[in-house]
Amino acid sequence: MSGAPAAADRGVILDLDGTLADTPAAIATITAEVLAAMGTAVSRGAILSTVGRPLPASLAGLLGVPVEDPRVAEATEEYGRRFGAHVRAAGPRLLYPGVLEGLDRLSAAGFRLAMATSKVEKAARAIAELTGLDTRLTVIAGDDSVERGKPHPDMALHVARGLGIPPERCVVIGDGVPDAEMGRAAGMTVIGVSYGVSGPDELMRAGADTVVDSFPAAVTAVLDGHP
Repeated sequence: MSGAPAAADRGVILDLDGTLADTPAAIATITAEVLAAMGTAVSRGAILSTVGRPLPASLAGLLGVPVEDPRVAEATEEYGRRFGAHVRAAGPRLLYPGVLEGLDRLSAAGFRLAMATSKVEKAARAIAELTGLDTRLTVIAGDDSVERGKPHPDMALHVARGLGIPPERCVVIGDGVPDAEMGRAAGMTVIGVSYGVSGPDELMRAGADTVVDSFPAAVTAVLDGHP
């Protein structure tokens, strides 16, 4: 019998929207519809620039009001209803090609897997269950799992503790600038993915060690020990 896998003491911390789940387009469409119904027209680009931030903060910014404004709670509730229906209808099809297979490759190699998302933890867990991610993740953390969310290091460090792995032995994979900034601040390796909301240059400036253009390529980078 061989010993434990060489990667058994390493962790991979994954973003959700734009990294595991092909949700940015739906987020933009649903957000625009919700805000239009409230009398506010917002461009697609403006909406996409908020992906990766907590939903109430994003909606408050798009509405141009404080997060405590009652309209933010109204928009958040309606967005949650519509986005939840979208996720339930899509199921595993919500994920980018190769995600489940890639996670299985990482698990087989001994990596422990976790999710760190700006969604609230309850919503993140619901999506994980509907898409099949839940059986592959040891830890699921959301914006409300810690005092300070992305781009602060708190969530990444919280997840590393949950995995029982030192931060320097963890890799963050994400498509957003806040993901890269979080991972860098936590002292972790960062692999950016350019198929979500941020381009390669943005991700590198934010602290990514490398940027790839598909989830399978991100898996290969991890298995190859990048950097």
